[in-house]
Formats: sequence, structure tokens, C-alpha cells
Amino acid sequence: MRKLITDGFVIFISIFASFSVENYREASLEKNILNDAVITLGEEMVSNIEYTKDHLDQVKNMNYLNNEIIRNFKSITPKEIFEIHTNNPYVHNFGIDGKISYVKKYNDESLFSLLVSWNAWEPEKVFFESMLNSGKLLEIKNKKLRKEIESIYTKQQERVNGMAIATKNNTDMVADWLLRAQNTYNSDINSNETFSKLRDQELKNLLKVKSAILSLRISDLENYLQAIQNVVLLISSEYKKLD
Repeated sequence: MRKLITDGFVIFISIFASFSVENYREASLEKNILNDAVITLGEEMVSNIEYTKDHLDQVKNMNYLNNEIIRNFKSITPKEIFEIHTNNPYVHNFGIDGKISYVKKYNDESLFSLLVSWNAWEPEKVFFESMLNSGKLLEIKNKKLRKEIESIYTKQQERVNGMAIATKNNTDMVADWLLRAQNTYNSDINSNETFSKLRDQELKNLLKVKSAILSLRISDLENYLQAIQNVVLLISSEYKKLD
């Protein structure tokens, strides 16, 4: 009888231990998966930091050129505007390697591009959305970290994007002004000539509004950049890459 009890107890302990080991293994696996996910999210944020630094420089250059046009509105020439842009570029293309190539060669219609370019805001967010949809984001135990991540990818990115859209709306009106001005002629007139001959208070007012928008946009970008750098630092202190 005692042997049966002992044997039963041993079997029970063996089963319990087996379940415990399996549960520990699964918990450890889940923890590693979450760790890798947060590390990958951090890498996405690092990419966005570099992107934001370039974007911020572009918006600052846009604002600088815009303010120079306002300051010298009656006298500045397209050639002088092109020289400023060459030294403070923001209009750009992407090469086949994905690298930025700034426009520094100009033609009769180049002023149009400089006046109406608004530089869209397009940070990466694929992995954040993946974590959000899979529920992995909610598994982050540090509530402060989780809330700051959510804030960066929602409120702060939406704020920065909102100011980018405001810039677009303004430059759309500048484009409309150029078209209306050109339509006053019965013959072809390029954008450079249109600006030189027909600049008026309406255009200047549009550029002044643009200056106000860009100043707010710069401030929002700087705040976003500081916030995302703080979160990346926090991630690097709590989560480590696994070999």
C-alpha cells in the first residue's frame, strides 16, 4: 500500500515537473519573441530618427528660402532664389539606391517647383502597426514605455503630418496663383517670368502664411525627434538583442 502511494506521488511529481518545465519553456519563448519584437520596433524608430533629421533640415531650408523671398520680395530674382536653394536645398529626388539627390540644376520652370514643393512626411510605421494588430504592443509591461510608443506613432506623428498637409494646402494656393497669373497672358510665359513680372501682395501674403506654418512644423518635428530619441534610449536600456 505504502509502495503504491509512493509510486503515485512520484508519478504526480513527474507530471507536475513536466508541466512546469513546459510552461517555463513556453513563457521563456514568448518573452524572447516579445523581446525581439520590441528590438525590431526600436530599429524602426532609429530609422525614423535618421529620416526625421533629414526631413527637419529640408523644412528649415524651405523656411529659410521662403523668408528670404518675403524679405526681398520686390527685388529678388529667380537666379538669386536658385542660388539660395543650391546652398540650402529641399527639393529632391530619390536615386535607384534610395538615396536623396537634391535638385541643383534649374530651368525656366524651376521656380514653380521651389515655390510649390511641400515635402511629404512619410516615416516608417509598418512594424508598429504589426505589433498593434497582433496585440504584442499590449504585452509590454512598462506602461510608461508603451504609452510613449503609442504617443509617438499616433498623436505626435499625426501632428507633424497635419502641419505637412497644411504646407501642401498653402502651396496648392501658390500653384493656383501662378496659373491665374499666367492666364492673364495671351502667349506662353514660364514660371520664372511669371514671378518676376507679376508678383503681387496676394502672393506675398500666401508666402507669409507659409512661413507661419513652417515655423510650427519645425517646432513639431523637433519635439517629435526628441521624444523618439528618448524612447529608443529607454528601449535599449530594457531590451537586449538575443544571439
